[in-house]
Amino acid sequence: MEEVVANSAEPPDDELGCAILNAYFNQLHARYPFLDPDDVWRLHGKRMALKATHVQQLTKGERFGIFKLYMIYAIGAVLLQLTDKHTSSPPESYYMTALQHIFAARESRTTQNIEAMGILVLYHLRSASSHGIWYMIGLAMRTCIDLGLHSKRNESNLDPFAIQMRRRLFWSIYSLERTIAISLGRPLSIPDRQIDIELPQEDARGGAREDSSSPHCSIAPRRPSLSLAISLFELRRIESRIQHSIYRADKPLTALTAKRDRLYQDLEGWRISLNDRFSGTELNYPMLHYHRAVRLLVQPFLALLPPSDPYYLICMRAAGDICQEHKKLHQSLDYGHSFIAVQTVFVAGITILYGLWTQQHAVWSVALSNDIRACSLVLFVMGERAPWVRKYRDAFELLVNATMEKLQSGVNSLAETAAGQMRSVVANNGSNGSNNNGVSAEGLERGADGDEGGAWRVVAELASWIDQPEGSPVWMPDFEMLQNLSPR
Repeated sequence: MEEVVANSAEPPDDELGCAILNAYFNQLHARYPFLDPDDVWRLHGKRMALKATHVQQLTKGERFGIFKLYMIYAIGAVLLQLTDKHTSSPPESYYMTALQHIFAARESRTTQNIEAMGILVLYHLRSASSHGIWYMIGLAMRTCIDLGLHSKRNESNLDPFAIQMRRRLFWSIYSLERTIAISLGRPLSIPDRQIDIELPQEDARGGAREDSSSPHCSIAPRRPSLSLAISLFELRRIESRIQHSIYRADKPLTALTAKRDRLYQDLEGWRISLNDRFSGTELNYPMLHYHRAVRLLVQPFLALLPPSDPYYLICMRAAGDICQEHKKLHQSLDYGHSFIAVQTVFVAGITILYGLWTQQHAVWSVALSNDIRACSLVLFVMGERAPWVRKYRDAFELLVNATMEKLQSGVNSLAETAAGQMRSVVANNGSNGSNNNGVSAEGLERGADGDEGGAWRVVAELASWIDQPEGSPVWMPDFEMLQNLSPR
């Protein structure tokens, strides 16, 4: 506790506070709208008075409010940091301040407890300490179930606003849990057939405008919209069916093609529905998630399909579009990537390289080359803003170089070719150099967490998957396993 107190932060001034809260509401609240914006802005307006009050004189509700407010400060500061808009106080200092009041959110199983876990997950998804998020979001989902947020029968005797906020909370946790579990190759906490509550309405107050403005801001914040969140909730339900129907150990993939076809039609229906809600650049983010879902659906079948099969081409195009959409988002200064975004881009790039390594000139095209370049660029930008990403950036570049060598010379083993690339980088550039293709020798020899061979161990694991015999549908290594590779 002494360390926590020593590293605490003062409340932000009006200008910085507005920038932080706007970053949170414009980026994350639009996808996970489980907090009441009015409540957050009221807390922000009282931040100086709360700071001046002795901790023993604060009520439990006030301490929870401080925890929530400073966690939002921490998340907003991370978002500004990831978009190169640095703040005067580091995100960790706001996080340390929040931790001093965390007990107020943890003493009982309440919706406040779920909100607290949701905020913690959002923070750790964008920090260097993303380990353990599956356990945290799983606990949040189990608490939702324990409180009956998944069932309509528990909404009786509640006023309309309370019902809508409970639905926002449940579906936000549902969306986070589905996204994290699928990304990490883990099972889901609750089957969809056990959920019967409806999606939230656009306006929680049943027609009254949500006034999320603050008198302290020179520029009034935009009114948070739920259109994006509701669309993503619908997509998560389809992804949940994909995970349940395709990612299973009790049936061979050859028996699942009919399910794949139906699920693809569901995704197409969702994609078409976007045109009724969004236009122009508003489509970039939901379309990124559409391409992610398509890749998720089709990738397990790639080892069984010839390159001329329509689904093979659909998967390659989806992986390429993931990289291109992320490139567009990073050209906007308001996009702060997360752990899930790194996984999404990296796996998309590896999917392209898998197709190129196994099918070579049958799938090669100028568009594919541009997709690889876009993936490299996005991983480079992410690596510059978050050092832990660099082992994935360097691993991808090694695999790209090895794949290009195969296209030119017809070598057979990706592992051996990549090993030669690694030895060349280390020998020619020294421990701190990089070759013309952007591979860092330091990244090959030392991972972001200080362990030896961070990037190379990722390469070795993926090479074993890509080098599998033709027609052997072995699952790609899940991202959590790549994260947790231990030193040899």
